[in-house]
Amino acid sequence: MRFFSRTRTMLSHTWDAFRADMGLGIVGTPSPDSDYWYSGLGHRSSAGPNVSPGSAVRLAAVFACTRVVSETLASLPIGIYRERKSGGRDAATDHPALELFLEPNPWQTSMEFFEMLQGHLELRGNAYALKVPGGGRAIDQLIPLHPDRVRVYLLPNNRLRYEVTAYSTGRIDRYSQDEILHMRGWSFDGIMGISTVSAMAEVIGKGLAVQEHASRFFRNNAMVGMAIEGPKMTPEAEQLMKDSLAEGFTGENAFKAMIVPPGRTVKPLGLTNRDSQLIESSHSTWLEICAVWRVPPHKTGDLSRGTFSNIEQQNIEFATDCIRPRVTRNERRLDRDIVGALRAQESASGDFFAVFNLDALFRGDMKSRYDAYQTGVQTWLTRNEIRAAEGKNPIDGCDELLVPVNMETVSQAQQRNDNATAAAEHDAADTSQTTDQEQPAESLPDGNPAEDKQRAQEAQLRALAMASAGRVVRREVKALSKLAAKGDPDSFKADVGEFYRDFAPVVAQTLAISDAEAWRYCSAHMELLIATRPSMLGIAIDMIEEEEPAHLADLVLDAACVTA
Repeated sequence: MRFFSRTRTMLSHTWDAFRADMGLGIVGTPSPDSDYWYSGLGHRSSAGPNVSPGSAVRLAAVFACTRVVSETLASLPIGIYRERKSGGRDAATDHPALELFLEPNPWQTSMEFFEMLQGHLELRGNAYALKVPGGGRAIDQLIPLHPDRVRVYLLPNNRLRYEVTAYSTGRIDRYSQDEILHMRGWSFDGIMGISTVSAMAEVIGKGLAVQEHASRFFRNNAMVGMAIEGPKMTPEAEQLMKDSLAEGFTGENAFKAMIVPPGRTVKPLGLTNRDSQLIESSHSTWLEICAVWRVPPHKTGDLSRGTFSNIEQQNIEFATDCIRPRVTRNERRLDRDIVGALRAQESASGDFFAVFNLDALFRGDMKSRYDAYQTGVQTWLTRNEIRAAEGKNPIDGCDELLVPVNMETVSQAQQRNDNATAAAEHDAADTSQTTDQEQPAESLPDGNPAEDKQRAQEAQLRALAMASAGRVVRREVKALSKLAAKGDPDSFKADVGEFYRDFAPVVAQTLAISDAEAWRYCSAHMELLIATRPSMLGIAIDMIEEEEPAHLADLVLDAACVTA
């Protein structure tokens, strides 16, 4: 009874083990008399060749698809972001996971590490890395593990255990689920990812068979087999003829003229490459493999269906249909196994997540990008965001959104509207008060349309004048603030004089007033600022900002009346 109980326990333990090399849900260890031990590693395809991850990469289409996907994903910039409670996100440049991703272990770069993991995913359906603590961190290194050396066990508590065969000693090390980064592809059971190579063994086997046939054909100097018909010969004579033909018309002597004895004819055996449509078959297999990997053929060097007009669209489809699902799979796994494991640290508290930046894959040609920026800057993009997308450094004053009317900032537009509203209300109140004081109540016009229209026009003209004057004063105040920030009184006086000499023509041209009025306005401010103590410059500038829009508006209205 003890023997049978132990046997059942061993069988149950083995039945929960999932092999990592095949990736098709192979469970347990094959029995000693299984054909598995007497066949080559991989799947015996109907076309003949054994198909395994090692043999599959000898097929150009498989190697090209695996390489373009792995290199593209690994080359994407990766970052750690923290989610805002109000929406949006902020870059977390001090998060410990970011340093781990950029330098995962002592001998691999970030590019090499993620390229290797993605290559394992593409060929074997699973990728593993050992999470090594150290330096006061829960995870200090990520040590890559070859998938063929990893076996996964499903424990009774529905957690996973990993057994890893060491490279040099062959020792089996056991790790818990929390100690292994396990990236898996599409899966039948949620434990092991499906190997694309194993699932497409017949397609890849056909491609390998065609490739081997072509190689043998050219190894035989592109000559098909032949048969010689004629009278019956003795075995010795037949062998002598075979040796003579092999020596005289193969290898370096190929393509020489052949003379056969009288009464004998030479006929080719088998189909020629043209008859067997070798090229068409090879191209068909190439397209099938590209479809399985979801890689546009032109990315693997097949431009038979690529045109000048559709390549850009195919590049976008490559980013959206091929790379983005893989990026999402990797981001979610890194969030759970790496970023989540480091969340307990004080420096990493909060809702953090990893992001592979796909923006570079969606960039079109320069004209298309700039047209998109032109549209975006009028609605939802700031100029510094555009500069960042183009790899440029931000500049001061370009962090505010622009409104599409005259490309001023939102705060400027709001201030202009507030000034115009306040001016209109003020003028309306002044007009009403003046009318009440100058005329008796019984002589007031009762709803005179002409006078109402005139008052409305005057209020509108006043609002426009205030808006224009406000823009001029804001420009003046901004320049004065920069000059005052330098902190050098002597330099400030000289700079103020030079500024107002250049600013006076701008005031005259912008507000359509005379040069003399503009210069009187500027010289008055220049004298005020030069005479003001450095500690009081801020107050003087604030006074100009508050009071001078109305003064300039009066100058504009006076000039308009004179012109009229």
